[in-house]
Amino acid sequence: MAVVQWRRRRRSPLSILLCAGIIILLAALADAQHTLTPNSNFSLLSRRALGFPRQHILPYNMLLVLPQFESNNDKFGLTISKAKPVIDIAVEDVVTHGIMPQGWINISYHDSRYWEDTILAERWSTYGVVEAYCQKRLDAIFGFADSYSLATVAKVSAGFGDGLPVFTTAGLTAQLGSRKDFPFLTRMQGSYRQMADSIYQLIAYKNKNDTTVDDKPFNSSNLNYKHLSFFYHDKRRAFNKLRKYNDEQQLEQEASSHCYFSLYAIKQYFAEKSEFFKTAWQISAPAVAFDEELNRTTSEVHDWLQQVSTHSNGTFIFSSL
Repeated sequence: MAVVQWRRRRRSPLSILLCAGIIILLAALADAQHTLTPNSNFSLLSRRALGFPRQHILPYNMLLVLPQFESNNDKFGLTISKAKPVIDIAVEDVVTHGIMPQGWINISYHDSRYWEDTILAERWSTYGVVEAYCQKRLDAIFGFADSYSLATVAKVSAGFGDGLPVFTTAGLTAQLGSRKDFPFLTRMQGSYRQMADSIYQLIAYKNKNDTTVDDKPFNSSNLNYKHLSFFYHDKRRAFNKLRKYNDEQQLEQEASSHCYFSLYAIKQYFAEKSEFFKTAWQISAPAVAFDEELNRTTSEVHDWLQQVSTHSNGTFIFSSL
């Protein structure tokens, strides 16, 4: 039995540096004429779409959406207080190198309140974006620590005028790659689909007619596993989850975990690229989900592993712990 583990780790240093990269990118887009005048009735993209000359009304109005405080909900470790100093340095560097003049950007910060509630963060993030747009202080959006808030904002903001660009260092969920649903979304760290391609190349059974998304040739050196199971942390689908009820006696909602989204990307990719897995996983892929934040006994873990081992024919386990 082989076990592959993806350990969720905080990626704040890289993610915060990428926030600075977003600032540099936005500054580079302003390589034409610009005027330091109050905000017009048109956003940056609206002016381009309506055929205005390549001229930008400064300052750019950017909104950063991140949690104000750290919490166990945020697996990326991103907060406003961590990102702000790096962004300030990036803005200064743009001026120092003569790319843009002093006062070229106006950055507002909005607390997504993801630290308070993983479900309601979607509401507060969207509220902050709509408020900024109505106050005519929104040309672009960046940040986000959770995929749900990012998805809603990226969909809604695409309908503002001719659309507003959204930049994020999170958003690894494969579903966010849809250009139809998220036409103005830019993800700085790729997606779980890219990881799925690597896993597919390494271990998946495939015949000589199977290819990857890049039409790479059949690789006879891969492990060619057929019987795979998923073993991962996810509160929403956990075998050991607690039954919490609100005043209406309904099961309280839980957001899907990063572990779920990463393994879901693998499942979808395998089924898409292999006729064997498409047939084998037509109804569902063998899986055991658990809540790693709840106490568990050795006996419980033994039972879970036994189930997964049985599903995978004692061959291979995908484990996200």
